[in-house]
Amino acid sequence: MIVHAELSCLNCGYDLGSVEGRRGAPLKDLVFLPTHQGDVLELDGKGNFRCPRCKGRVLPHGVAPVKRPLDPDTIYEAEIGSEITRGLLY
Repeated sequence: MIVHAELSCLNCGYDLGSVEGRRGAPLKDLVFLPTHQGDVLELDGKGNFRCPRCKGRVLPHGVAPVKRPLDPDTIYEAEIGSEITRGLLY
């Protein structure tokens, strides 16, 4: 089953973005869409996500199955003025 989840820091409330992938898949197999340009998913020694800002624990919320998963090869990101635009190539 492919799922979509929003990610936020439990400690500081920072919104990291969202991920899609197979439930229980390793990090390298997830498609990560950061809210803020340059953010990356970090792991601690136990395999838990960590916040890039405060190193607090990151929790997924709003986990829901998706009918059409994201393909990492078709995702694009462009900067228009000072805004970051994310989307899919069709």
